[in-house]
Amino acid sequence: MININDTVHNHYQIHKNASLLDVLIEFDKFLDDLNVYSYENWMEGEIVDGPHLSRYWCEVSIMYPYKQMPNPMGAERLTDKKCKVSFREDHYNEPRRIKTPDDYEPGTKKPKIDEIPVWVVKIRVPKKYVMIYDKNELDQEEIVKGEQKGLNDETRQSGNASETDI
Repeated sequence: MININDTVHNHYQIHKNASLLDVLIEFDKFLDDLNVYSYENWMEGEIVDGPHLSRYWCEVSIMYPYKQMPNPMGAERLTDKKCKVSFREDHYNEPRRIKTPDDYEPGTKKPKIDEIPVWVVKIRVPKKYVMIYDKNELDQEEIVKGEQKGLNDETRQSGNASETDI
C-alpha cells in the first residue's frame, strides 16, 4: 500500500540530496536512450520510492494509474540491458476532497482516505548505467586532499629519497 506521506518524504529526500537528483536524471536519460518512453504510458509514471543505491544496483519504483499500465514491451528493452523489472498491483491512499460533511472521518476533522488502484513498476538498473564518474573531478578532489595534508610534488620526492636512505 502506497501512502502519500511516504511519497512526499521520498521527494523531499531526493531534492535535499543533489547526488540522488543526479542519479534520477541519469536514470531518466537511460530510459530515454533505450526508447522506453516511446511505448504506451511509460511517460505517465510518478516516482514513489528510490533511488536506492547498492553496490551494483540502482532501484526505483514508479507508480502508474491502474487504467494506464505501461506497455510491458518497454520493460523488455530494459531486460535486454540486464535490468530487473517487476510489475505489481497495489493501492494508493489518497485523502478525499471535502465536499460534504460525510467526507470527514467520523468524529474528526480529517478527510476520509480513498484506496485508488495503481500499478507499481520496480526497476533495478545496473549502477554502471546511472552513475557518472568524472575522472578530472576525481583527480582534482585527490589533489586538494593531498594539499590539505601538506603533500605536494616536492614533499613526495623528498619523502621517497629519505626512505631510501634508511
